[in-house]
Amino acid sequence: MIKMRCALAIVALTGLTLTCLAQDNGEGGGVLPPATDNNMVFFPEARQWTLREILDFAEGHSTDIARARAQAEQQRVDVMQKKAEWLPSLSASTSHSVNYTPFLEEVAGVDADKVTYNGSYGVNASWTVWNGNQTRDNIRLSKLLSEQADLQSDIYFNRIKEQVTQLYVQILYTREALKVNRELLEQDQTLYRRGEELLKQGQIAKYELLELQTQVANGEYDIVQTETQIDNYMLQLKDIINMPDDVPFDVAPIEVSDAMALASIPETEAVYQRAQLVRPEMREADLRISQSELNYSLARAGYYPTVNLNAGMGSNHSSGSSRDFFEQMKRSFDASVGVSVSVPILDNRRNKTNVQKADINRTIAKIDKVETESEVYNAIATYRLQAVSNQQKFSSGLTRLKYNKANYDAIYEKARIGTMNIVETLNARTSLLNAQQDVLQSKFLTVYNMQMLRLYSGETLTI
Repeated sequence: MIKMRCALAIVALTGLTLTCLAQDNGEGGGVLPPATDNNMVFFPEARQWTLREILDFAEGHSTDIARARAQAEQQRVDVMQKKAEWLPSLSASTSHSVNYTPFLEEVAGVDADKVTYNGSYGVNASWTVWNGNQTRDNIRLSKLLSEQADLQSDIYFNRIKEQVTQLYVQILYTREALKVNRELLEQDQTLYRRGEELLKQGQIAKYELLELQTQVANGEYDIVQTETQIDNYMLQLKDIINMPDDVPFDVAPIEVSDAMALASIPETEAVYQRAQLVRPEMREADLRISQSELNYSLARAGYYPTVNLNAGMGSNHSSGSSRDFFEQMKRSFDASVGVSVSVPILDNRRNKTNVQKADINRTIAKIDKVETESEVYNAIATYRLQAVSNQQKFSSGLTRLKYNKANYDAIYEKARIGTMNIVETLNARTSLLNAQQDVLQSKFLTVYNMQMLRLYSGETLTI
């Protein structure tokens, strides 16, 4: 079970970075190579991918998912084998030998055959009549293990969904931040050119022009850094879905509207109640409890006797006999039927130890379920808290952005056509940039956390 906590932080003037701290349980997250045909590797054409298309591609290329499906198939084979244990076992055997007795004496004046050939043939059957219901419980246990393996592929895919959605939203956000930085850079360049005119007219000092020039340089640096961040996120996304770095790849430019960020947020309890029904880790926790109960029953079966029904028939022949082959086979033919009962009396405490361990494992399975429920609930509560908090920040941030933009536009227009107060202009620019960043941050965080709530509800992602 991965515990994931995501947050956005302001980095310089480039905007926000969506960071996600994860604690993994050690299970890998590798990916399979794409399907091949005639030793040729085929990849999708270079185009812009939607989130749904990326997830579909990732589902078919994850080694975790492929391994889980293979293990589920393996468990289905085990189920068939366990069911076959209801049937009796049947085996045929034959043995042949050549004996040499060099010092065998004559009998009644007739030379004895010193080299003889012996053969025996047999058919044996065995059927376990009673073994403390171990056969029945083993079948049930195999079915549970098969179902658990099926759930593992869903667990891994949900993990991929979270990782892919996180990067997808981050790319969308960073592109929006890039647009803001480019717009501000254009205005910074206009102000710098205006500053050069005012310097020639003696209305501003040289150091004030240098401040405007520095602002332009910082803006250009921020754009380069933001573009690099986008490329880095794209590489991470391609790595998760196992697409080679040399294959052109891009995400579809989905518009994240204000309405999406202002949509109704479901209550924690409602999402959790739904998650209990659809989240695979919740069902897996129940399966582990059922498995522990069956293992406990199997351990107790060690105290019960085992009853087997056995039957067999066979015959043999020897070249040293005066009778022919068929006569020997007829006269030596025998058949038997019997019942064997095995009652455990002293077993060096094996059965008692197995029962105690199985009982402890039942307790552990119940604890694991409580922990799983707590992790799922806390994840949902955290996502909702972040969604609500950022939605409120977004609503208030829109008003703040409106006034900061109006203030900056007025100062910018005055500086562009009239006098320029460097300190006032730069302060207004900083306030506008902070307001824009805060709005983008709260907007995309709200949308991201709302998507995670949909994921925990078992609903389709909507971006």
